[in-house]
Amino acid sequence: MINESNANQTLFKTACILAALLAVSMMWKSESNVAVAGGAVTGEGFSMLSVPNGSGTEFLYVIDDKTAMLMVYSIPDAQNRKFIKPEASWLLPALFNTVRN
Repeated sequence: MINESNANQTLFKTACILAALLAVSMMWKSESNVAVAGGAVTGEGFSMLSVPNGSGTEFLYVIDDKTAMLMVYSIPDAQNRKFIKPEASWLLPALFNTVRN
């Protein structure tokens, strides 16, 4: 009886520790998936945001308010920023219409 009681207590304590670790890991995971646009620059009818893609290059997202276009450029050498390469562009009303339907 005493050995069985100790085993049950050990299992219960282990389950509590695992539940606590799971809860902490879930909190960290949810924080890492939050999108941050604090570096966005807006003015003169344009909004721009550059985001590193993890392989040494960056993507520059530009929204033109006047033409309602989203343009994406890649910056191959993010340190020098001597040139940018156009990657894609979309008319935002058409893009939203396509997504809605």
